Parts: sequence; C-alpha cells; structure tokens
Amino acid sequence: MTNKSLSDLLVPNLFIIGLLVILLLIISILSYRLYSLHRNIKKYNSYQRFLSDILDNLPFPIMVKDIQNNFQYSYWNKESELQSGINREEAIGHTDKEIYGVVRGMHYRNIDEKLIQSGKSYRAEESYVTADGVRHDTIVMKSIISWIDEQKWLLVARWDISQLKLYERELLAAKENLEKAIKKQQVALKSIDFGLVYIDRNFQVQWEETTNITNLLEGGHYQPGEFCYTAQTKIKEPCHNCAFKEAIQSGKTVKHIFKIDHLDIEVTAIPVYDDNEEDIIGGLVRFEDVTEKLKIEQVIKDAKEKAEESNKLKSAFLANMSHEIRTPLNAIVGFSDMICQVENKEEIEEYNRIIASNSELLLQLIDDILDLSKIEAGTMEFTFAETDINQLIEDIYVQMLHKKTSPKVEIKFIHNAESCIILTDPRRLSQVIINFMNNAMKFTTEGSITMGYEINENKDEVYFFVKDTGIGIPAEKVNQVFERFVKLNTFVQGTGLGLAICNVIVERMGGTIGVESKEGEGSCFWFKIPVVSEF
Repeated sequence: MTNKSLSDLLVPNLFIIGLLVILLLIISILSYRLYSLHRNIKKYNSYQRFLSDILDNLPFPIMVKDIQNNFQYSYWNKESELQSGINREEAIGHTDKEIYGVVRGMHYRNIDEKLIQSGKSYRAEESYVTADGVRHDTIVMKSIISWIDEQKWLLVARWDISQLKLYERELLAAKENLEKAIKKQQVALKSIDFGLVYIDRNFQVQWEETTNITNLLEGGHYQPGEFCYTAQTKIKEPCHNCAFKEAIQSGKTVKHIFKIDHLDIEVTAIPVYDDNEEDIIGGLVRFEDVTEKLKIEQVIKDAKEKAEESNKLKSAFLANMSHEIRTPLNAIVGFSDMICQVENKEEIEEYNRIIASNSELLLQLIDDILDLSKIEAGTMEFTFAETDINQLIEDIYVQMLHKKTSPKVEIKFIHNAESCIILTDPRRLSQVIINFMNNAMKFTTEGSITMGYEINENKDEVYFFVKDTGIGIPAEKVNQVFERFVKLNTFVQGTGLGLAICNVIVERMGGTIGVESKEGEGSCFWFKIPVVSEF
C-alpha cells in the first residue's frame, strides 16, 4: 500500500516537473526572442535615425509621400523647408493640394497618379514661384519604393537649377549676340572689294574672306587649317619674298605689289600682337586689286608733272611776254615817228608795211592771251552757222598771198569738191587754218605751202590740212607742238600758244588734230571735224 502510494505520488510530480522545465524553456526562448526583438527594434530605430539624419543633411529637397494615404507627405527634409519656405510640421500629413493650392496641387497629383499607373520613374524640369516672388527652376525625380507588408511610398527629390538656367539663358543670349555679330561681320567682309586672311605665326590659315577676289589669287584658295604657302604655291616652305614672313620677322607692316596677268595686286601683311602687345601671334594679309588705283596715281603724277612743267612754261611765257609785246610796240612807235620825218614814197610804204606787220603781230599776241584766258575760264564761245568752205579758204588764201614775204614760196589752195557747205563756227575754223598758215610761213623760206580740204562721205567728216616744205620738226618734239607755251624756235616771234589753242578749238568742235613732219623736209598740220546737221 505504501509502495503503491509512493509510486502513484511520484508519477504526477515528474509530469509537473517536466511541464515546468518546458515552461521555463519556452520562457527562456521567448525572453531571448523578446530581447532580440528589442535589440532589433533599437537597431532599427537607430538605423532609421541614421537614414533620417542623412536625408536631412542632403543639399537638395527630399520628400516622401504615402501612396495609400491619399499621397500625404510623411517626410520633409531640412532643404525642403529652406527652398520652399514651408516647415515640415506644415507639410507632413498634408497633400499637395492642401499645401500649394488647387492648381499646383492638382498638377502634382495628376503626375503622381500617372506615375503609379505606369510603374516607371519620373524625371522632368519644373518651375515654381515661392511666396517671396522668386522663380525657381528645378529638376524633379519621383520613384516608387516598397516597404514592410508591400506598403508603397513615393520618393520625391528636387535639384534647384535656377542658377544653371540663368547661366544657360545668358549663354544662349551671348551665343545669339555672337552669331549676329559674326553674321554682320561676314556680311561686311563679303561686301569689301579686297580679301583678308588671318594666319598664325606657324603660317597656318585660321580664317579667310576672299570671296570677291578669288579669281585674283594665283594658284588656289586659302583654306582654314592649311598652310598659306601650300594653298597658293604648293611648296613646302614659305616663299623667299613672302610679305607675311617679313612682317612677323620685322614686326612692321609690309607691302608688296605683284602682277597676275594684266592686274596689279597689292599684298599688305600686318603683324598681330598678343594682349600684352609683346609677342607676335600671327598676322593679317590683305589682297587688293590696285590696277585702277595705280593708273589713277600715274595719271595724277603725270598731271602733276605736266602742271609743274606748264607752270614753268607759263612763268617763262610771262617773263618773255613783255619782250614779245614790247618788240612790235617799239617797232610801231619807232616807225610811226620816222614816217613823219621822211618824204620818200618808197620809204613811207616800207615803214607802213613794217607798222602794219607789227600791229598784226601785236594783235595776234593779244588775241592768243585772250583766248588762253577764255580757255582757262571755260568761256570760249562758239557760234555755229552754215559755212561755205570754198569761200572761207579762198579768203584765207588771198589774205596769205598779201602777207607772203618770200618770193621763193608758192602758196596753193586745193579742194576736191565744187561745193562744200557745212554747219560750223567760221571764225574759229578760220582761226585754226590761219594759225597753221602763219606757222608754215614762219618756217618755210622756199618751196610751197599748200592748204586744202577733203570730204570723207563714209565718215561724214571734213579733213583740212596745211602742208609746207619748211624746216620740219625733230621727231622727239612732234608730240609737244600742241602743248601750251611750247616754242620750237625761240628766235621766232610768238607766244607758243597758237597750236594749243587750235587743239582746244578742234576738240570743242568734236574733231581731232595732228601733225606729220620730218626734219628738213617739211610738215603737214591737219585736223578733222564731223559734218553735223544741227547743234
């Protein structure tokens, strides 16, 4: 009885003890798990604070929206506060519509909903104006992130690019202004009638504008990036007479002129210095067709020389004029006194002839001076009328017969038309022919003087001539006879103006004048005038 009771008593106790051990084991496991969970929670909270500190100190706004909770903000970092001016307490737990208003808030909500539907990330530029009136340009990135129990959140990050946008706008404006300036420069350069090439110190072409003179550049066309001497002469080093080479070596502007076919091309090389004006970094080469310029310069030079020569001749003319005028005046006064003291008829006639001859010479001198002054003033007058050429030359012929001083000289008049009536100035026409005749009589002591005319119906012009068998003109002086103040024989009386005046008269009548002469054999002075119907 006793043993059975003890056995019966021990079995339940062992069961209880086993239960207690199991209970203790479970308690220990639960305690450990509770400890681990507590430790993990503590670690998680620490990690969460760590992540929060990182996000809070990022230099750009970071925000998190709770997608399941009407897109309310659940996170709003410090930079979000600074850039938006909205505290996190005012943002967390609120939607975009509540924070920004209906328009801006609904704009953000539409973007978020489309993002959720597509399941893709979002990146775009957005602009907004804060309460202080400042415009902000930003790049926005939105991404969907998942968390515990597949809860989804919307991560929003913004980068403020306002300053970059300002720089971009300034750069675009500067680029546009630069492009406009370049276009204006190109238009201006294309309008010039010369070429410009900029070459660096190594003879490499940097830019060129030779559009208008491409045909003047012998050998080819300058190309940026190429060496200047290869573009033109296809050689491997600069030319020995290169103006650019001389300019960068001397530091001075160098000019060369060379010929291409019938053109004169001026090459001007100008050295270009750096900003400090110490080192030469390259040079400008200017190409210009100076053919006409050189011609004009030569004409000016010739005109200057001619004017200087004319002034010398005029000075000599004025110096000699008193002598030229005094000589006939002295003769007129002297023989006028003598004619009153003689009674011999032959002597009186001789004195009268001398007085008449010197009076005519004096009158011619005065007429030449007056005509010269009219030519200088541009007031020489012409009166055109129908003129009988046969009658005009016949009158001159008779006049010359009475004036002839040498019995060894025969004066002739020939013509090839029975009738020749043209529209001209008879007084000026007579002046030219008489001047030719007077010169012929001065320099012809024997032989003949022939005057006449020929009609060229094919050209509608009349050819007049005075031909003599006098002393002629040296070949080197033939081209000078129609210049002012030129006297081929200083011992013969005259102003040296007659033939120059004849030249002007014939030119004003639309004709040409000339002379053919051989020294010792005589001369033929001629001129042609057109036959005109009216003036």
